[in-house]
Amino acid sequence: MARGDQRERDRAKKQKELEKRAKAQPKEGSKESRNLNDKAALAAKVAAKAAAKKEAEEAAAREAALGPKVVAKKKKDKKADNSLDDLLSAGLAGGKKKGKK
Repeated sequence: MARGDQRERDRAKKQKELEKRAKAQPKEGSKESRNLNDKAALAAKVAAKAAAKKEAEEAAAREAALGPKVVAKKKKDKKADNSLDDLLSAGLAGGKKKGKK
């Protein structure tokens, strides 16, 4: 009986399993050295976040010192004088009511 592409599929499956095992190898260095490295990285991250927060507070204080922002009002179009016919026919555009025959 012919195995078809079963042999290639089995080889690919085995290769994938070997790669998974290679990733599961123990980490380099001792646990203490990894913890120290993690602690230093975390301290740097916290310091950077604190600096960014301080900078944001200073920017907010500068904007508060300048006073509130003045926002220009939007210009409204002047309404054209409606004729009497336009005013009377305004509510008549709906047509028939639904539900009543």
